[in-house]
Amino acid sequence: MAKRKIKVEDLRRFKFVSDHKISPDGSKSAFVVSIIDYEENKYRRSIWLADTESGGLTQFTHGPRSDNNPRWSPDGRKLLFLANGREKDKKTQLYTISLSGGEAQLVADMENGVSNPEWSPDGKQILFTSRTWMDKKPETDVKHIKRIRYKFNNLGFFQGKRVQLYTVKPGRKPKKVAKGEYDVNNPRWARDGKSITFITNMDEDADTSRVQDIFRVDANGGEPTKLTDGKYSIANHSHSPDGSTVAFIGHDQPNEFAVDYDLWTMPSGGGEPKLETGGFDRSLMMGIGSDLRVGSPNPGAVWSSDGKSIYFNTADTPNLNVYKLKLGEKNPAVLVTRKTAEGFSVSEDGKIAFVAMNSTAPTELYLYDGDERKLSGFNDRVLAGLDLAEPEHFTFNNRLGRTVDGWLMKPVGWKSSNSYPCVLEMHGGPRGVYGDGIFQEFQLLTAEGYAVIYTNPRGSAGYEEPYTQAVMRHYGEVDTEDFLDFTDEALKRYPWIDESRLGLTGGSYGGYTTNWIISHSDRFKAAVTCRSICNWVSKFGVSDIGFMQPESISGEKTYWGEALVEQMKHSPLYYVDNVKTPCLIIHSEQDYRCPIAEGEQWFTALKLLGVPTELVRFPEENHELSRSGKPKHRE
Repeated sequence: MAKRKIKVEDLRRFKFVSDHKISPDGSKSAFVVSIIDYEENKYRRSIWLADTESGGLTQFTHGPRSDNNPRWSPDGRKLLFLANGREKDKKTQLYTISLSGGEAQLVADMENGVSNPEWSPDGKQILFTSRTWMDKKPETDVKHIKRIRYKFNNLGFFQGKRVQLYTVKPGRKPKKVAKGEYDVNNPRWARDGKSITFITNMDEDADTSRVQDIFRVDANGGEPTKLTDGKYSIANHSHSPDGSTVAFIGHDQPNEFAVDYDLWTMPSGGGEPKLETGGFDRSLMMGIGSDLRVGSPNPGAVWSSDGKSIYFNTADTPNLNVYKLKLGEKNPAVLVTRKTAEGFSVSEDGKIAFVAMNSTAPTELYLYDGDERKLSGFNDRVLAGLDLAEPEHFTFNNRLGRTVDGWLMKPVGWKSSNSYPCVLEMHGGPRGVYGDGIFQEFQLLTAEGYAVIYTNPRGSAGYEEPYTQAVMRHYGEVDTEDFLDFTDEALKRYPWIDESRLGLTGGSYGGYTTNWIISHSDRFKAAVTCRSICNWVSKFGVSDIGFMQPESISGEKTYWGEALVEQMKHSPLYYVDNVKTPCLIIHSEQDYRCPIAEGEQWFTALKLLGVPTELVRFPEENHELSRSGKPKHRE
């Protein structure tokens, strides 16, 4: 088959595999396939089944709607799943369906939708969470704000609501298990089915604290009991098969920034947690960047059926690996590597189903059972017809002598006798990370004749903790050093790159570094800054997380006085009169993470200074535009 260059429109042709779960006996894996409905300008998702022996694939749910989050009942005879579009209401609701066939049954229909469902151990109940009005729903559209945390990117405004815990028996009405001024995260059934554990913070300063504790509540309702002592920032937890132990992923330095997540265990009734990954120098639950996927939830700590080991996955650049840690040992075994394995699940007999991608292919379903097998190939035909660029890995030493990873993608059709323009791509975060993940954006640039270079500067995830923490209180400083030194290294290694035609781009924190670099250097001939930051002072009060960031920038817990001056000195807007580089600004109008005021300020300042500048605004889009925005906007 003759190959051609990738086009923007090829986004519509890809299928995205995600959110899978292997059956208890390991014979099947349920997973989600997402496709783009370009005419309707939306994504459609259906549930599929894979036979882990034969590799046969069957579409299990059908129709013009979105079904996701399939989870097996303990006996393997039913699936619960979440769906929207099945009813008139557009919210995501809870359904069950028998593996033997028949229509899906609506189990819970909540005003604000359903999330985090899980079967009870006996399969007779399902727990879930829903964002619920604490008092009567207001009769006015006027927003009365009382909490500092009242909005979130992609969720919008939720003042007056809390994420509450419910249980439901199919055919009956949902029952609220715990009610209070707190949000329930990561709920889990205890193994005996008599209680439920969850993660939250019930303190008065919960909105501004990074402490997260584990609580337990009777499955019939009552007052929750705290199992941890307020010293941890906990992201995920699970129960051992015999119910005696709780494993959690988190850290014990909630007042610090960019701290590695580790694996801990403790008695199920509470007690002093034990660090299990003391010999492992990577943060757990870290991912690899990509703009061509539908994300799969990180399963956190997954117990083996004998309770002697725990599985987890995280980034060790350039891969996202699946690990197995035998309790009592400090270093885990690597089971799945050499690719980006996004999420996994383990059957009772130890089979591991996972979805994975690499730098030239979106996610597909795989099985690991001692050996690794690819079970799906939804994108094989599309990929066979595309001439894609393969990243070339190289390293350089930064100013501290630290080896830093970098990659180059040659223009499609590259010839050594020609010279080519080059674009420096910069990831967000700053705790993002590049690796073995596909970016359509990068491939489109190479198809248009550009070389693409990218690196993981100090501050990136996927490395040891000091490397990740190096950028804290040094925003725009040490990372910019690495970016510029990396660019020099690329020019030295690849003399066919035209130094007079260098561009740079990035999104979120990568947009910040774009703005920072062009306000401190004019070596780049053009810049594209996406969902960016130009003013930490304004972001403090208008971003959904802005009030949590000052200390990581200035080193001060307070925002005012001298700390405010430091915020401004780390803001590109402070140096905007140095900018000479033509700049395209791309921003979403409903971005609550890096609000559009950041793009507007940068645009206004550059215009007043006479710098060639354009602003592109995307209505009804948020911070995730390039990854999950409306299909027509992504093209």
